[in-house]
Amino acid sequence: MLNDKYIKFITLLSSVFFFTYPSISAEGTGMPQMVIPDFMPQLVWLVIIFTILYFSMKYIALPRITEIITNRDMKIVNDLEKAEEIKNEIEETNKEHQKALEETNNQIKILVNEINKKSNQEAEIKLQECQNNINQKIEEEKSKLEKEVDQFNKNIEQISCEAAESIIEKMYYVKPNDNNLKKIINKYSESYKNE
Repeated sequence: MLNDKYIKFITLLSSVFFFTYPSISAEGTGMPQMVIPDFMPQLVWLVIIFTILYFSMKYIALPRITEIITNRDMKIVNDLEKAEEIKNEIEETNKEHQKALEETNNQIKILVNEINKKSNQEAEIKLQECQNNINQKIEEEKSKLEKEVDQFNKNIEQISCEAAESIIEKMYYVKPNDNNLKKIINKYSESYKNE
């Protein structure tokens, strides 16, 4: 706003200067700067215009320019400080994030180790139970088999007597004496046991 007023004022002064200047209106007198009678008005107008330009630059234009430069410098400094603060905050956040990640990874490792230990313990317990069940079944089958072997050993003499009796009967059509047959079978079974 102020610049516009001063520009209008300078324009008005310069137009007054050009219209009132005698050497411009007079033609054929040569260069206006070199006309000696016009020298004094040129010096007056030079002083007037120079002082107007000097004071307008000193009190209007330069303060505004310095204010703009100062504001710009302050804004740059503030922006740099804010950028530095934001950078520090980001670094702090990254550090906290890394710490949280490390803590989470450590907790996950601890949980995995605990789960592995528990699963290993449970597997060992189940394996032990299975081994005990297998051993128990083996023992049961072994005792059952031993009983059956004992039973078979007890009955083998009788079975062999009956088999020999039926063989002799079929071959010779005569029923043999049970006592003699038992003695012979006992004799062979004892010799087999001794081997």
